[in-house]
Amino acid sequence: MTSSSNTGPDDVFVLGFDTAMDACQAAIVSRSGAIVAKAHEPMKRGHAEYLIPMIGGVLEAAGLELKDLTRIGVTVGPGTFAGLRVGLSAARSFGLSHDIPIVGVTTLEAVAVTLPEPEAGQPLRAGVIAFDARNDEAYLQVVDPLGTLVVAPSVVDLATAADAVPEGLVNLSGSGAPKLADALGARSRAADVNVVDESLWAPQAEWIARLALVAPDDRVGPPSPLYLRPPDAKEPENGGALPHA
Repeated sequence: MTSSSNTGPDDVFVLGFDTAMDACQAAIVSRSGAIVAKAHEPMKRGHAEYLIPMIGGVLEAAGLELKDLTRIGVTVGPGTFAGLRVGLSAARSFGLSHDIPIVGVTTLEAVAVTLPEPEAGQPLRAGVIAFDARNDEAYLQVVDPLGTLVVAPSVVDLATAADAVPEGLVNLSGSGAPKLADALGARSRAADVNVVDESLWAPQAEWIARLALVAPDDRVGPPSPLYLRPPDAKEPENGGALPHA
């Protein structure tokens, strides 16, 4: 766990946490977005037992209590059904009991915000986030080189995902990046694709908190899960076409 004592009585503090994927993690950031305290534990199950003590730990490390928080950010998916329920239940409980505004953050946007900025003089790149959804499918989100959302969170097969990748230079991230990079390579697009470092393929709690910090008021409210593949999923009426923002 990391912590800092640079806190003041009138500062803004936002808690972000994630149980949607293969980790239990929580972080607190200040008004500037600086990390005040952070904890991260890799795990595929058992989030329910770890999350509350972990949040208590980062609050203690920051010298704060729940009532001192300005906002809470929590991941809403895509991710595991069990993990999402743990995180969303905790966020709703904290929000109701302490009147703290809650902001839902998708795991895809939490990774998209960590895509590298181009160096001076280098061209902008489109951003593609692809999580491995198994069965040769991916959870996909695409933004253009200016950061505008062009393909909203979707679950698609790899061929459809490759079709959705914009022409030109691309930053590619997420656990599905290797498979999608192979699919693009088969289309002679390998030279266009920069697969970012694996350490950035999953959401990071501090960025969940930072996104919640700057989220507009219309994103504040009881968070709902983003289930791109519900248990009773039916064939979409549009034949599986990608939804666009």
